[in-house]
Amino acid sequence: MTYVNAASMSAVGVLFPVLAVLALAVRVYGWRYHSPIFEVDDVLVIPACALTVAAGVALVIRTQTHLIGANSQAESTAAESLKLGKFEYALWIGHVLAIGLIKLTILFMFRRLFKGRAYRTAFDYANWILVTLVALWTVAFLFLDIFACGATPSASWESWNSLRNACIDTFGMQTGCAVFSWVLDLAIFVEPLVMIRTLNMNKKRKIQTSLVFLCSGFAVVAGLLRMILWIQATIQDITRSIITVLGTTFPISDQQGIISVVLFWTYIEIGIGFLVACVPRSAWVLDKVSLGPVLSKLRLLPSSVSLLTKKYRRSPRGGKDDMGQTQGSWATTLQPEPSWGHRSNDDVGLVAVNGRV
Repeated sequence: MTYVNAASMSAVGVLFPVLAVLALAVRVYGWRYHSPIFEVDDVLVIPACALTVAAGVALVIRTQTHLIGANSQAESTAAESLKLGKFEYALWIGHVLAIGLIKLTILFMFRRLFKGRAYRTAFDYANWILVTLVALWTVAFLFLDIFACGATPSASWESWNSLRNACIDTFGMQTGCAVFSWVLDLAIFVEPLVMIRTLNMNKKRKIQTSLVFLCSGFAVVAGLLRMILWIQATIQDITRSIITVLGTTFPISDQQGIISVVLFWTYIEIGIGFLVACVPRSAWVLDKVSLGPVLSKLRLLPSSVSLLTKKYRRSPRGGKDDMGQTQGSWATTLQPEPSWGHRSNDDVGLVAVNGRV
């Protein structure tokens, strides 16, 4: 194995579930204290998080039991191959559901931010088209993953020969799934970029929006790598003795190594996609984490220390009384202004579209 091994598989299997739970918690906190209106994306993100966490836990468990994250050994038993086939079958079904829910969460989040208020806009139509395409993609490939071997799904994990003879071309099916998924990722990435010119927001909001676009770019790259992997696996003749995917060469008999690479990049796409789906709803919480008061205190600290030192030196008794007075002055200087009951205009919403909030 190269970069995909037991350590890297366990790392992504632990990292993304932890980040997913934290992102969902911040998202819920921001929703509760800023805009407690339950939108469609707030509903879809819950099963998406559950699937993301479940897939990561499954990766870690199967890596620690040496089912994935290593190379197939000559002494591998038929029982181990059977377990690997069942695990792969379940993961393909789960990955379609997870990616589909994540895409729909992002699209409905865009709809909440950019949709027209009084009339239908070009964005409304484009967004509904993408929602429909993602829903069709999810249903179609979920059906194909479940019934790739017809009425006998066990043929997909019983043996390599049964998979080739009793099922449809699963390599071609997964390649088509990855290609269509990446095309949809690209469309979802471009959609808000077209709408950015209509936004009316300050510099802080532009930074937050740029963060969303940057994360979306990472998801597009992850989807692209997974697509390239499947294309390489499909166009190579499986009757040869070796196969090369993403610069890594495996013996064709090394099913464990090949599947580990595919699952690695598939889960990275799921994990990054879920984090992208949570960033906009979490922006309000990030907006409240301001460094302004801290920076103001740091700027005032040298002058306050200098004033304290001078008064201490002028005091004949070591500045006991002046010290107390100076400390009171210091406390007054560094005391942040009270903001109870005050709410800035930035708290109204993440963006204003065409001058309307």
